[in-house]
Parts: sequence; C-alpha cells; structure tokens
Amino acid sequence: MDATLLLHRRPPDAGDAWLHRSLAALVLRFRDARVRLLVPDVEVATLGAGARVPPPASFDTILLVERTTSRWPSLTAPDVDTARALDWLSGARGYRVEVRTLRPRPGPFRPAERSAGLVFAATAVRAPALDAAAFDAHWRDRHGPLALAHHAGLCGYEQLAVRSVLTAGAPAIDGVALLHFADTASYRDRFYDSDAGRAAIAADTQRFLDLPRCEAVLLGEHWARP
Repeated sequence: MDATLLLHRRPPDAGDAWLHRSLAALVLRFRDARVRLLVPDVEVATLGAGARVPPPASFDTILLVERTTSRWPSLTAPDVDTARALDWLSGARGYRVEVRTLRPRPGPFRPAERSAGLVFAATAVRAPALDAAAFDAHWRDRHGPLALAHHAGLCGYEQLAVRSVLTAGAPAIDGVALLHFADTASYRDRFYDSDAGRAAIAADTQRFLDLPRCEAVLLGEHWARP
C-alpha cells in the first residue's frame, strides 16, 4: 500500500492538548485517508530493569498517512484551523513509502484511540555494498521472517519501504520498521525468543544494514482516522 511518511520532532511544549488538536486537525486535513500519529508517550521508567531503551534519535514523532488521494503538503480544503494546528509539522522529513504488513495487529481501532502497548520504530539504512533492490529483497524475504520468528513478543510488524523522498534535504533512508508490542512486559521480556534468536537477528542486520546510521525510538500509536 502506498503511503506518506513524515518524521519530525514534537514541539518542546507539547502536551495532551497538542496531541488532541493535532489528531482532530489531521482528520480534517486528510478526509479520505487512514491516519496515525506515533508520539513519544512511553514512560521509560515503567519498562523495568533490562528493557532496551534506544539512545536519542533525530526524530521522535511519526505521521503515517495511507489510502490518500492527496499529497502533503498541499491542503485539500482551506481549513485555516487545520493548517494552524499542524504548523509544528513544518520542516518534517517526508517520504513516499510502501507499507508491508507482515503481522497484522488485532483491531478494531477508533478515531482518537491510542493503541495498547508500544511501538519500537527503527529506521533502516542499507549497507554500502547493497543497491536498493537487493536491500529491499533481503529486508522483505529474509529479515522479515527472521523478525517474526525471533521477536517473540510481537503483536504486529510492519515494514515501511521508502520509494522516494518528498522533501528537500531529507536524510537518505531505505525504510522504517514498526515493531508492535501489546504491553511493556512483552517488550521487556520477549523482545527476543532466546540468546540464539538474538544472535541470529544481530548477524542478519550486519549483513544488510549500515547500523551506525540507523536510529530507533519508542512510541505510542494514536489513530486520527483508522
């Protein structure tokens, strides 16, 4: 499925009001689309000892717009309130992506609803030895099944494969992986099925990723329009 992906940072003073306004504005902005906003609302302190906490990344917010006939940033209608509520998205890094759902999550989802659990979102930058086609084939056909086999706590897994860059100056990435966990225990205790599974994932990522250029964040998924 074709989609628009935006990576950005939330405003420094963002709170519940910001999130609610943004979700409402996105419903108006993308009337024909499936829209979700992933934000850094996971309390790291609640994860418990031993949980993996990624280092700070260049982004902490993801907007994913699927099934839309319009393209960001042109507005589909002159909604002044919508435009102002989404001013914080100015400067976001935009990409056209193909959404591949390798493990669907249980639903349904409703507008303004937060999905249970958390999302481990990781950018994918291909190893220098691979071209785009070879990278994508490896990610889809080899790493995807490995992830499903060894990330034991997954309740959903998506690959957002980048097809083109939509904004000038956006860093080159080849994709974003969304690993969904139903609760903190699944993330903390069942990220891997075993030491052997951890080793298999580590060995494979070294084959096809430029790991120093990849980033990861922990996010909560909020639906504007399912």
